[in-house]
Amino acid sequence: MGKVQDHKQAVKARRQVDETTPRAIDPDRMEIEGVVEQCLPNTMFKIKVTQAPAVSLKDKILLGTLAGKMRLYRIRVMPGDEIKGYVSKYDLGKCKITYRSIKRPSQ
Repeated sequence: MGKVQDHKQAVKARRQVDETTPRAIDPDRMEIEGVVEQCLPNTMFKIKVTQAPAVSLKDKILLGTLAGKMRLYRIRVMPGDEIKGYVSKYDLGKCKITYRSIKRPSQ
């Protein structure tokens, strides 16, 4: 290949770095999983935590809001949906919702 094509491939390889790993290791946040209990105004929700790294968070009711991409793409969250999100270690009463999955009944 020529110099231009080699340069383009090198730049593309540098851009394709996984950016999600540093967020998962971030010491200021804890990843949680939960179920939406109630919908409130202004895209806020009451969330019952089912899995969390801290024992004190398990079975606790948190006030959750949608994260930026969830708002941008207008992902709808309804009561009964299973969600993933994160809690800041500075405010253990609030969380940000980053992922939604529908609870499917077994047939």
